Amino acid sequence: MPADPIPEAVPSGTSILFVCTGNTCRSPLAEALCRRLAADRLGCTPDELAARGVVIRSAGVAAMPGDEAAGLAVEVARELGADLTDHRSRPVNPELLADATRVVAMTRMHAIALAMHFPGLGPVPELLCGPEGDLDDPLGGDLDVYRDCAEVILRHLGRVLPEWLGTPRSGAA
Repeated sequence: MPADPIPEAVPSGTSILFVCTGNTCRSPLAEALCRRLAADRLGCTPDELAARGVVIRSAGVAAMPGDEAAGLAVEVARELGADLTDHRSRPVNPELLADATRVVAMTRMHAIALAMHFPGLGPVPELLCGPEGDLDDPLGGDLDVYRDCAEVILRHLGRVLPEWLGTPRSGAA
């Protein structure tokens, strides 16, 4: 059940960058699901987020530019009301990092790679799963593996999205 819309509560210039390895599975799923959840919270469509001051992107530390999202990631996103059909992978670059207000890594190794290749650029990466650590790569897994990955992403987005958007949690005063 979506949270009550709170359109006036978004800090202006919120830019979230999700980072994984190839930008075909985890980070695109996180991007698409975050866009859907953010739009639900703000009472708009995902296409209207930028006009609300919210930009959500993804990239990979070893991405080949232009690859489509993994077919099972597209399917799981669709099941959850998000769209990955137009996704094309891109490597992390200085511009994406400089534009981000939050950089969210899928694993500790992604965060380390960012620090090594782009020292001091952009915000310090945080792990999507927080103290739980790394989000396993579903690549090569079946549909249930992708569903499990998406459920972990959704659980952690539910934990952090209110803070990222400056909105109260569902049921909060």
